[in-house]
Amino acid sequence: MTRAIKITFIAAAILGLGCGGYVGHRSAIQIGDSLESIQYIAPTRVASDFARTQFMRADTDHARQAVMLQIQLLEHLELADKSFHADDLAFAYIRLAMVEEAARRPEAEQRGLAQARARYRQIHSRSEERTDDDLKSAVKRMDRALDNQ
Repeated sequence: MTRAIKITFIAAAILGLGCGGYVGHRSAIQIGDSLESIQYIAPTRVASDFARTQFMRADTDHARQAVMLQIQLLEHLELADKSFHADDLAFAYIRLAMVEEAARRPEAEQRGLAQARARYRQIHSRSEERTDDDLKSAVKRMDRALDNQ
């Protein structure tokens, strides 16, 4: 082999290893990030399903306890891991407001709706303000969609 071929081969090998290492490192970071988010799916889904079931079938006290359990879990996960954002928290607060409405506790209902609006604004900062009925309708639509699965 001539000297020029050897230099070209070595330069190509170094360039290939460098680019491959960089791309591989970025892929590993993306996979690691997705695995971190997966670890929260099961506990949040179980708490959400339990709260929804209690809301649909139980009395208001048990429904309130189930929704509060979901809210506390989501808030604790957010505190424990700053990269975790509980998008379901807005729905949980709306569901809490609906439980309080069924229990005829209008002050508690309004507190729940205010917390839901605050969470909704964090997620959808550019959209317009939602009415109480819009928020409740969103939860009802989500429940119907889950029932049809």
